[in-house]
Amino acid sequence: MGMIDIEEIRRDFPVLRDWVYLDNAFVGLMPRQVREGYNLWADEWYNFDVGNRTILSGWLERAERVRGMIAAFIGASPMEIAYTMCTGSGLNIVINGTKWRRGDNVVFPEWEHNPLETYTTRENGVESRVWKPVNGRFDVADLKKLIDDKTRIVQVSQVSYVNGFRADLSADVAHAHGAKLLVDATQAVGALKVNYKRDDVDYVSVAPYKYLMGPTGLAFLYVDSESTKELIPDRTGWKNQIWAGAHAEEPTPANTAERFEYGTINFQGIYALEESLKYLNRLGMDYIEKRVLDTTGYLYKRLEELGKAIWTPEGNESPVVSYMQEGAVDLAERLKKRKIKVTGREAHGGHMRVSAHFYNTRKDVDKLIEAVD
Repeated sequence: MGMIDIEEIRRDFPVLRDWVYLDNAFVGLMPRQVREGYNLWADEWYNFDVGNRTILSGWLERAERVRGMIAAFIGASPMEIAYTMCTGSGLNIVINGTKWRRGDNVVFPEWEHNPLETYTTRENGVESRVWKPVNGRFDVADLKKLIDDKTRIVQVSQVSYVNGFRADLSADVAHAHGAKLLVDATQAVGALKVNYKRDDVDYVSVAPYKYLMGPTGLAFLYVDSESTKELIPDRTGWKNQIWAGAHAEEPTPANTAERFEYGTINFQGIYALEESLKYLNRLGMDYIEKRVLDTTGYLYKRLEELGKAIWTPEGNESPVVSYMQEGAVDLAERLKKRKIKVTGREAHGGHMRVSAHFYNTRKDVDKLIEAVD
């Protein structure tokens, strides 16, 4: 793109006129272009602007186009992308569709937002093995001690929602025992460059309302082509019905991740997600990742200068930085009154979570530091 004017970018986010917004791990800001996507969907339906097609066929065509955009963005094939409702929906499709055997086990970090112990795993007698952190990190050496030949799935968040720890995806560790690797990447995609085909990951679930700046109520699940053959859809509807009688629509191809979609999806969200992907692609993930990591690196340095007990491991290169703070929730509320948005949590002894995106600047960090000093 050549020289990018950050102030011009910030004008796409009206909130930034008044706010220091450093809470993207909670909810990402929406640029005006994404709002225009919502408006386009509403206008088409409101005016019944469908041309010579049905409105549903138009929605489905756009969903397929955006499916391809998602695939390109994460290094996958469109055939490996399924639309879901939220991160947890994608994770549960994997859990409910796995053929469990009594005596199987699953491994997941202690701080997972959606831990891999569910009604399904309990009903099937699946053992949960918890991967414990050491000094804010989840060490692969400790993971290796937990996995054995009865491990079916290893779960990990690519970026921890708690302290921002950025995990080594380490698919080979799981694959060495015939296990699958399931990744919650909601805190990573849109902030960091990713390529899940390259990483040999089996499943990835993502909600786009954080760093992808997209909608709520719409998410996506990556299922690699080999795993698509093994995973059983955990629900059926008009999109993936298996009844041999009349189909309401053309049946979904059985060799694609689309077979895990069972009904009408959030098409309004599709229009919004298309605009957010266009926006991010226009800037380029090289630029975005560099800005994010520069801002959080600077934040880490300023917190060190204040003498804060930083919980995020040094050199972590993550969009999230957390530090220990007594009365964190009250502090976050006081900051909010000054139009500085971060997250304060009482969990784990009390901590502040600060999360930057490409539209943040070092000036934002300085304003936060001045307010908490």
